[in-house]
Amino acid sequence: MTKQDVINAVLKKIGPKQDKAFTKAMDELKNEGIIEIKEDGVTLILTQKGAEAF
Repeated sequence: MTKQDVINAVLKKIGPKQDKAFTKAMDELKNEGIIEIKEDGVTLILTQKGAEAF
């Protein structure tokens, strides 16, 4: 099973209401510099700022 398969399986379990909240949360984390999302759209990287925040 690839990373993309795992992500697709998780996203299939998320309903429309949950999807909006998930997208909003991911966008906030990205905009605050807590995480980076690689070009593949699957790989998430915790930034130094994110590591220090938690």
